[in-house]
Amino acid sequence: MSRWAVKRFAVAAGLVSFTLVFFGSWFYGARVWFSFFRGLEGFVVFGSLAWLVLSGWSALKSKERRGGGDDPDKGVNLDQTA
Repeated sequence: MSRWAVKRFAVAAGLVSFTLVFFGSWFYGARVWFSFFRGLEGFVVFGSLAWLVLSGWSALKSKERRGGGDDPDKGVNLDQTA
């Protein structure tokens, strides 16, 4: 997953969270101003959470592609004597 895709998904997750929290708060009786700030908090929390998780996942996937993962043949000959 590219950096651009990670950022785009994080913004999308933040916007969905903002929308749900904003309208949910507003429908349940909060004032618009407080609903806006609650939605903004949801955007920051869930957007950054999605960005961190997907960035870490992308880094692990790129490490596996480069061959930096576990080598299945490593240590095969340790039981043989010289």
